Amino acid sequence: MGDNHSALTAAERFLLVPFYGRYLKLHYRMKTEGLASVLPIKGPAFVFANHAHTLDPFLISAVYPYHISWVAGSYLFKMKGVGYLLKHWVHSIPKTQGRSDYSTIRSISEVLKRNEIVGLFPEGTRTWDGDMMDITTATAKLIRIFKVPVVFIHIKGGFPSHPRWADHERKGPIAISVKRVLTSEEIKAMDLPQITKAVQENLSFSNDKWQESAMIPYKGKRRAEGIESLFYRCPSCGTYSAIKAEGNAFRCTSCGASAELDDYDRICNSRKIPFRYLSQWHLWERNGIDALCKAEDDGKPVFPEDDGVLLMKLEGHRFKVLSKSFTVITDRKGITIPEKGLRFPFSAISSMVINAKQTIELFSSNEVYRFRLAKGRSPLKIWELYNCVQDLEEDR
Repeated sequence: MGDNHSALTAAERFLLVPFYGRYLKLHYRMKTEGLASVLPIKGPAFVFANHAHTLDPFLISAVYPYHISWVAGSYLFKMKGVGYLLKHWVHSIPKTQGRSDYSTIRSISEVLKRNEIVGLFPEGTRTWDGDMMDITTATAKLIRIFKVPVVFIHIKGGFPSHPRWADHERKGPIAISVKRVLTSEEIKAMDLPQITKAVQENLSFSNDKWQESAMIPYKGKRRAEGIESLFYRCPSCGTYSAIKAEGNAFRCTSCGASAELDDYDRICNSRKIPFRYLSQWHLWERNGIDALCKAEDDGKPVFPEDDGVLLMKLEGHRFKVLSKSFTVITDRKGITIPEKGLRFPFSAISSMVINAKQTIELFSSNEVYRFRLAKGRSPLKIWELYNCVQDLEEDR
């Protein structure tokens, strides 16, 4: 592994970084803040960052003074282009999202033992609304186990450049900003709650709060298209799956509520929509999901039936297509695909993630399935319902 690793590092330094790295810096008008503070931290060390953009590992690696081996979702390795760069530029460590993976921990340990740097996105997945997602105590436990320096980075402008739900990229700069370096000596003097607090304080990032002071426009003619994936419920009439977007505007097909997105991703020119920020609307939706979880189960679907356009099952090392036309019915206890006779009780699902192209991947009863909903339908509502049910079960 040593010879291969050295060869790849040479390729990275002499081919990939100068060309692709330069492209990224020019394309995203990248800036850096506070990188001088990491010059003494050559490794072993961790780099933690908020996860806002598909290319986050490459954006940081393009400007960081030392090589970083990033922990990345295993599905990304199957994507052309991205998969190649993950393997040959950042030498990524594959992680099966949503499931415990001891091999990942072993791989992290091996990299640190080589006095190198491991990069992580503690959220585990990209933000949907620009606000930092929940960070579990697992991150703090990892820090306590290895006790190596931790560099906290904020990616500013990654979300508005291309939100997770957006169909199109916008034009605007991205900054890689070092928030703080937590030294080994500091870590050794802290207990787990103190480390957890340090992670939350130094990693937490809100695009809305940042834009209030930065006021940097991210321009595009179709800024709102794709927002149906985020806004799955109308705040005016409460209808699910009724928001439709076109250009920079969107409306509810049920009650006519409407609004536009400005260049700062603020909701403006609104009619019957009480929110200014994406995160406010999304929080209201999540609170509604929480109420659904806690309500008495009547056995009825909680969302309108969703049309599906791709259903696959993992057989061996490949996914087999089962259907390209089906319906998805979600109730408080699980997911049903009646045309294929499939039922996925939430109690039997050990993990559920939303992968590329808004595709849900679930691990149920030792089998792996993927399904994709029709355009304009949100997988996010199903994922958030599943997580809410899981949280309630853990609290019991």
